[in-house]
Amino acid sequence: MSGPEWKLLDERRWSAQGEPLKPAGAPENHPPNRLQTWIIDFARTSMLRRGVFRATLSRLIFLLGGGRPLDIEFRDAVFRLEGGRNLIEYGILLNPAYNAEDIDFLLGAVSDGGVFVDIGCNIGLYSLPLARAAGPTGRCISIDANPLMTERLARNAALSGLSNITAIASAVSDREGSGHLAVRKNDDAIVAVEETGAGPIPVRLLAALLSDAGITRIDGLKIDIEGHEDKALVPFLETADRSMLPRRIVIEHPEPQADYPGCTAAFARHGYELAGRTRNNSLYRLVHD
Repeated sequence: MSGPEWKLLDERRWSAQGEPLKPAGAPENHPPNRLQTWIIDFARTSMLRRGVFRATLSRLIFLLGGGRPLDIEFRDAVFRLEGGRNLIEYGILLNPAYNAEDIDFLLGAVSDGGVFVDIGCNIGLYSLPLARAAGPTGRCISIDANPLMTERLARNAALSGLSNITAIASAVSDREGSGHLAVRKNDDAIVAVEETGAGPIPVRLLAALLSDAGITRIDGLKIDIEGHEDKALVPFLETADRSMLPRRIVIEHPEPQADYPGCTAAFARHGYELAGRTRNNSLYRLVHD
């Protein structure tokens, strides 16, 4: 994480502002109005759902609703979209098949009573569908360095009637410490931690976070933390009992046909095979799990 594109994230973009979240038992509803609904439905069945159009069209849709949040159903869950700069929101709003191959791959390992870990969870694109699949006896551990994202994820879980999600506001790395958040392209979905040792954002080991949460196995794991993948995941894979190794992993790739070098080597050492690659992610399966 370096270069002029990265800038420190303004505190208003990572600390909760305004009214506190409503209690989980009484969420308010914010459905789209008639015109917004028409545009959303049209875009979802046309080329306007493609990434090149989504940011501009999303801003127009929110403008037509006076800038109010929207509650959108996606993959058997409800997401409250705030209309900010967040490419995840754009995809949920306009593309019913957004990241479908990646989510379906993980669903192949997570069923009733299962355990899913989401590192870089944002507002819950993966967490909510996987928590639904895990059922009331399963667990979903959702981790994000941006505490505002984990608060919004918790609200989305309440709107979706999900009570099996544990949201953790923390960065993940190869050591314990603290840091600041940096943002790229001014997008809340592209945020990484700078481990300064003196910032307001906690930095934890993955093994410690999972131990604190009482996790003893992992069926599926997704990680997307903007270049911190080697530092976050490799130490866990190298020290975990085999019973704790995730059965399936979805990991953001830095290049279309290559993965982070530390993770690539660790996957090979611990018996993972590459099951495929999508536009943004690589899909790994544990052999003989």
